[in-house]
Amino acid sequence: MQTVTSDSSTRAFERMDPAWHSRVESAPTVDDVVSLMRDYVASLTPEQLAHLPERYRPMRVKAEDDLEYWTFRLSSVPQGERVDPTFVHDLFMHFLHASLRVTQIHRERAAARAPEPFPDGM
Repeated sequence: MQTVTSDSSTRAFERMDPAWHSRVESAPTVDDVVSLMRDYVASLTPEQLAHLPERYRPMRVKAEDDLEYWTFRLSSVPQGERVDPTFVHDLFMHFLHASLRVTQIHRERAAARAPEPFPDGM
């Protein structure tokens, strides 16, 4: 089974928004990723957010679980007359990429803490 990393699973997004991709990929901690996402959400204008149904508007990103929550919520936004599918996709991709980076950071941290395996025969 192939392990999917945020690097290998976000190539298309890297082409869409290379500056964002680079900032997220270089974020060393989960808190840094959350902070980047908080800044991104704060940069969205009311006009942009008006293209989402109100209950799908991500107004707060306080912790890493908010990244997963909004990734899931934005994956199921119903299409409608006020919904801009391009904006919804872009917003979803930002949350998805941040979520993937958080997962990668957790994996790296767990691998660094993992004990060395016993040599064969022990």
